[in-house]
Amino acid sequence: MHRNIIFIVLVYRNTEDLVSFFSNNRVNDSHTIVVVSHYDDSSDELFRKIASDNKADCLFVQNKGYGYGNNKGIEYALNNYTFNYLIVSNADINIRHFDDSYLERYNNVIIAPEIVAANGKRQNPCEPYTPSRMIHYLMYITYKKDCYRLIWLFYAWARLKRIFFSIVNRIIKKKYIYSAHGSFVIIPVSVLQALQPLYNEKMFLMNEEAHLAKKAAKAHIKTVYAPNIIIDHKEDGSMSMEYNNEFKLLKQSFVEFYNYWYLDK
Repeated sequence: MHRNIIFIVLVYRNTEDLVSFFSNNRVNDSHTIVVVSHYDDSSDELFRKIASDNKADCLFVQNKGYGYGNNKGIEYALNNYTFNYLIVSNADINIRHFDDSYLERYNNVIIAPEIVAANGKRQNPCEPYTPSRMIHYLMYITYKKDCYRLIWLFYAWARLKRIFFSIVNRIIKKKYIYSAHGSFVIIPVSVLQALQPLYNEKMFLMNEEAHLAKKAAKAHIKTVYAPNIIIDHKEDGSMSMEYNNEFKLLKQSFVEFYNYWYLDK
């Protein structure tokens, strides 16, 4: 079966987000594959019903994180459908504006739309400029030494770079960026096949964007910023984390990222 667009929507526990996803997001010639990370049997059955009611496929996987779940969904899509574009999407998004014709201009790059969080913050570009190896090394050391406070300096620096990009972009429109935010990323099938598997399954949550950006750069595949495709991101999520738990997840994912790209080669 052929579709122009296949959505991969990974869900965990929060069934209301998936109901909202189907209610608010209608894209021509598209099909959705719901990937359910197991939480309990009752939520599995409810996800199955929601998917069935909306004529979507429903794939059940173990709860091994963002990378594992999305990789399984993508593998399923490639094995069961032919398509032109794949969209890895959170369930907690609303498509405000989607121009199908715009995609036709980009069949060999990753497409990063305008993503607007509930607080009005623009989440793309996730990383506008290629980060240096030295920055990654300093982040790695900071995580390894459990410097809870210092690590946020790097995220503040990343935020400043996005602000700078936004200011410059008003004057000189930049077409290409380094990495796309993972809540809604559009990938032509030729790019998808070149980068398979997209994600590192040892990274449970967070920093998946950095891994994908590294893979794309290595394969000489660019990421284009597409602000005329507008996505609202509620960011309610299915996980609520305390400060220490968030740091642990950030540490685990970044240490794995650094080991994979710099130490295991």
